Amino acid sequence: MPVKVEVKMDVPSMVDFMLYHIYTSSTGVITMVLGVLNIGLTIAFAMKRQFLYMVLFFAFAFVILGVFPYGIRRRVEKQMQHSKRLGIPVSYEFSGEGVVTTTPDDSGKASWKVFKRAVSRKRILILYDASKQAIILPVDQIQDEYTQIVDLIFENMPAPAVRIHRLDHKKHP
Repeated sequence: MPVKVEVKMDVPSMVDFMLYHIYTSSTGVITMVLGVLNIGLTIAFAMKRQFLYMVLFFAFAFVILGVFPYGIRRRVEKQMQHSKRLGIPVSYEFSGEGVVTTTPDDSGKASWKVFKRAVSRKRILILYDASKQAIILPVDQIQDEYTQIVDLIFENMPAPAVRIHRLDHKKHP
């Protein structure tokens, strides 16, 4: 049975999507590793009672794990507020054959074989195709159809490619 939803991209959903991409990229992973390394060095210098170095590495960790993500979030929010793509309604119809996407200007159909990965975050559900194009579904806009869409994804995509939490859709913010 096909499931049809209409969504409009909003700033919080796009910020979540962009931050997910930034922090799952190699640069983001290296940044997180450096932050954790600085925390480890902070603890090591605290145990040796070298408080000047402890404060220095704690400051580095705070900048890497606190200030950078905050600054990135603010910058992405500012950029997304001026995006012309936000607010445009996009209709998706999920079925056993694939996904039909319809915008005011265009429409297209993609079979499930095209999709290589599916991921859920707190506020968004993301489907990636082979060229890393993404379908982004804000969870708060698809709450009634969330379970049906997730079921279709699990039925039609290989299990290792699906990283979606099967939570009760009422629990999502």
